[in-house]
Amino acid sequence: MTRMHQISLLFTLIPSTVTFAASVPQTILPDNVITCQPNANCVSKKLHGRNYKVINSPRFTVMVSISQEGPYTRADVSIANNTVLPQNVTPEDFRVEVITPKPKVLLYVSPNDVKNLPPAPTPQPSSSPAPQLGSSLLPRQFAALTGSDVVSSQNPNTGQFDAEAKNRAADQASEHPLEATSLSPNEVASGRVYFERVKHEQLVNIVLPIAGLVFEFPYNMK
Repeated sequence: MTRMHQISLLFTLIPSTVTFAASVPQTILPDNVITCQPNANCVSKKLHGRNYKVINSPRFTVMVSISQEGPYTRADVSIANNTVLPQNVTPEDFRVEVITPKPKVLLYVSPNDVKNLPPAPTPQPSSSPAPQLGSSLLPRQFAALTGSDVVSSQNPNTGQFDAEAKNRAADQASEHPLEATSLSPNEVASGRVYFERVKHEQLVNIVLPIAGLVFEFPYNMK
């Protein structure tokens, strides 16, 4: 048998699913990747003039709002641990993937390396003090903001979510950097995260690897 006949026989025996594997849509993702999409366990909330995207999953509830701040892309992030075991959160693993106009990965910037930020607006006085991370109030406030089942967040008298609790939870995500931590069951970690930024970025994907899961939040920066 000639070499040409061998090659022809090989292609005859290969299943068509293998031959045309390159045509499989790239939207087929691994089981550990959870992407924020309409009608796919992802909702939008607007608080304090910022648009938040929220993914509810059995293990975590993750809330993200992004903006451009000075030479950086800023993400305000809140993460609730819905499991019965401590879970590690490492912001250094987070990244921004630029999709268009030119693919590029933008890395996390340590709080110690963040420079040349515009002056922060003067905070408005609050009628009640903001809770500290790890307090028993945070899961309830986070659930009120996201509509998740971390802790029941409805007022038993009105059946409505507590608007003040929503605002305090949103404030918590923007007051300080998000630090690496071991997140206890039913605990919430909140804070801001800075990433590198490029000019003329359009479609981007905020990628947050958390304890074996990968949460993706697509954004149009234009």
